[in-house]
Amino acid sequence: MKGCLILTVAIAVFSASDLQAQQEVPLTTLDALERRLENGADTTFVINLWATWCAPCVAEMPHFERLQQVYAAKPLRILFVSLDTKKDQDAVAKFVDTKGLKNEVWLLDEKNEQHFIPAISAEWSGAIPATLFVNKSKGVRIFKEQEFDYQQLENSYLSIVQQKN
Repeated sequence: MKGCLILTVAIAVFSASDLQAQQEVPLTTLDALERRLENGADTTFVINLWATWCAPCVAEMPHFERLQQVYAAKPLRILFVSLDTKKDQDAVAKFVDTKGLKNEVWLLDEKNEQHFIPAISAEWSGAIPATLFVNKSKGVRIFKEQEFDYQQLENSYLSIVQQKN
């Protein structure tokens, strides 16, 4: 009896810690994302568009995490915007927790791809991974439809921050 009680308590404790560890992944719209960018002053935003089922997306995520760590003292914000479906919100949160992602992660809540793809960039075919670099104070909005290695990502970031206003 005592062993069964200890096992039950242990299961409850581990289950509760799993729930607490899982990061919430809020829904966002393009309008909300644009408002977030507007409030960034001289911040360079690197918005990575990805999905849990996209192997190249998953492969490049550590590079974005590293960029944020290396430039933590700079006005840089990495935003992971998942293109998984709204019904997969819990799976995305579990993915974020499993991968140990530290940057902000949002799930895009837009239903019409013909609207949101060209709104992000007229150059975007809709393929992922894709990344949008934005710095409002410098008037920069650069879109790249590609998978990044760390050096490419860092060079893209530095080319923006080294621009004169």
